[in-house]
Amino acid sequence: MQAPRVLRFPSPFILAAVLAAGCSTTRVVAVPAGGVALDVARGTATIEAEGVEIVVRPSAWQGSPSYLPGYVTPFHLVVTNGSRLPLQYDYADLRLFDEARFQYTALPPGEVERILRSTGVSGIVIAASAELGSRPVLRRHRFYDPFWSPWWWGPPYHPYYAPPRLDDVFLQALPVGVLQAGARGQGFVYFPRLRPGVSRLTFEFHHRLGDTPRVLTLPFGVERTERGGGWAAS
Repeated sequence: MQAPRVLRFPSPFILAAVLAAGCSTTRVVAVPAGGVALDVARGTATIEAEGVEIVVRPSAWQGSPSYLPGYVTPFHLVVTNGSRLPLQYDYADLRLFDEARFQYTALPPGEVERILRSTGVSGIVIAASAELGSRPVLRRHRFYDPFWSPWWWGPPYHPYYAPPRLDDVFLQALPVGVLQAGARGQGFVYFPRLRPGVSRLTFEFHHRLGDTPRVLTLPFGVERTERGGGWAAS
């Protein structure tokens, strides 16, 4: 059996640098619009047409890894097909547009996993999780390192970082395909990271109700933390 890979914990200097870079936090919020019902307490926006209802809650990720919103933009959706026809949609049908009409198309969970693995999340990105209020996973693991421990000292304990699992990226994703009449589906949709300075977003839920193409549209705002820790609109 292959021994587990042991990763050395980053130095305090590296952690400090990453934390300093991660002090600026962005969140997406629902905003009032005609035909849109807001639930301020839950942070959701709801719109319905022809029996199709979507409830969208941005900035709601609480799964693993906690630092996922630093690499993609997650939206939680509840889709209800109250019509008598099948409802069809795919990731390519779920789109965000910013105020400059720059398009962000939803990413399949497999692409999100690739992004997280390719950005070195098992290294210094450990510090980014502190931005979301979580703690890095530290454990004590005995292993032999000849550069740190001559053989006559015996192998000491060294801390290592256990990277979080990425199962939630798949398990909590919104199922796509066909939603039958009277059925409901829910889960997260992952969009690419927003461009710097973006202040307004428009979410478009393109779908087919039977054979007829339809679209539901919801507006959102973007807020960023100030130096004092409060939220401010962009």
